[in-house]
Amino acid sequence: MRLKKLFKLIVLITVVFVSISCSQKPTTNKYLNVDYSDFIGQFIEETDEQLSMPQDDYYIYYYGTYCSACIEIKSQLLDTLYRAKNTTIYFVLVNSYKDIHDDSGVTGTPTIIHVINNEVTESYSGGTSILEMIDQIT
Repeated sequence: MRLKKLFKLIVLITVVFVSISCSQKPTTNKYLNVDYSDFIGQFIEETDEQLSMPQDDYYIYYYGTYCSACIEIKSQLLDTLYRAKNTTIYFVLVNSYKDIHDDSGVTGTPTIIHVINNEVTESYSGGTSILEMIDQIT
């Protein structure tokens, strides 16, 4: 009889423990849940427009859908750019080299360039370099 009570107590404690563990909120990402689709009107579709946008001073972020470094920095990058108020940023989805303007100097993804008066003045490639740079401009 004591063994049955002990067994019931152990089962009860286990059920309570599991219930408490399952009811806790999952850890949340410290970044907003921002995606490329949140930047409506900021995509450059035509290659020849990349260095001739209406603004005199802007940035272009070149990324690839399957680029592992692009995927790795996506949350932090998009969160930071989404919050940026005084920075004009455009996006170019790179599927092949035909998607990159010849005079941009871009050779791969991820890369962000700074364009002033239709000329590339700065270029940053690689996840770490880009994240350090956007912290300075936003």
